Amino acid sequence: MVLAGQAGAADFEEKFDGTKPAVSGINGKLDLGYNYLDFNTLPGHINVPYAIGSLSFPVGHQFGVQIDAGISRVSATAFPGSVTFGGGAVHGFWRNPDVGLAGLYVHYVDFSAGGGLNLGIWRLGGEAELYLDRFSIEAFAGADVVDLPVGSNSFFTGDIYGAFYATDNLRVHGAVLHQFNNTFGRVGGEAMLPFGDNNAALYADGTFGNGITSIRGGLRFYFGESGKSLIARHREDDPKSRLLDFYGFDINPTPAGCPPGTVDNGDGMCVPIRPTVTTALN
Repeated sequence: MVLAGQAGAADFEEKFDGTKPAVSGINGKLDLGYNYLDFNTLPGHINVPYAIGSLSFPVGHQFGVQIDAGISRVSATAFPGSVTFGGGAVHGFWRNPDVGLAGLYVHYVDFSAGGGLNLGIWRLGGEAELYLDRFSIEAFAGADVVDLPVGSNSFFTGDIYGAFYATDNLRVHGAVLHQFNNTFGRVGGEAMLPFGDNNAALYADGTFGNGITSIRGGLRFYFGESGKSLIARHREDDPKSRLLDFYGFDINPTPAGCPPGTVDNGDGMCVPIRPTVTTALN
């Protein structure tokens, strides 16, 4: 029994000795960004300023949790009014920073467009990351469930990213996304600013497809251990935030009695679906 106990302890130490924790410590980040959207079918463009905050913390040695919260406002140059949307997300995951990550993800985003047009979107699914030296493969697969006062609809959603860290503080990536029955391509990157405690970065993404062009960028501030490189923050601290990342938006659950392109405003009247809501967001 003593020998068996010693062998079990040795196996435990071999498994965890030298293995980094899923989350290095309590940490967070804040994204302050702007998204420019252009549509071939609409005059003008759409403005989307947004802010997203995240808090990550370890749960034991191999597991972690991240909580996201964000808000944004959509306005179009060719249409009056605006749409406010905001929500929250939770990641629960296993991670070995030298190997990869696997976890579950859920978020809820509420949209308020005025005129009785309100809706909510649940996104549920699984996320995974694989770390190969300076390369990372990051993927998500799940469903978007759109709830309207007049009905609901579900859509498969997924993405896969290929990322390369040219240096410890410079990342470039390309991706394919599928949302709301549309498929898009994305290219972008992130660079840590060379001052302070390595806690501020510039990022930008371009997303293209189906007659829509999106260019977004902003500042990302990291909180937690100072002096960490960008690649270390991505693999040891907070996972990718997916909150407010909607593109090719097409809710489309038309209620009985309302013609296509309209919805019930809650008072039994059919009103046009506003282009700023039904085409694309962040």
